[in-house]
Amino acid sequence: MAGKSVLVTGGTGGIGRATAIGLAALGARVGITGRDQARTVAAAAGIRAATGNAAVDAFADDSPAAEKWIERPELPTQGGTRSSR
Repeated sequence: MAGKSVLVTGGTGGIGRATAIGLAALGARVGITGRDQARTVAAAAGIRAATGNAAVDAFADDSPAAEKWIERPELPTQGGTRSSR
């Protein structure tokens, strides 16, 4: 998965989080979305720590930044959060 960008909706828990962890462990650039900003940021940090993959970003709510992130894979990963709020 190295060199691939994947956006996982509902990446803060359950199947979404497990999917994000698996993809990050395989070397993908992963973005996760979630409704709660604090929980989404915490989940992304946990995924980075669990996998050693710094290329994990968090997008709170349905941020337009997530769409730009997936459309422009050449943009560097911030390892942070973005919100439309």
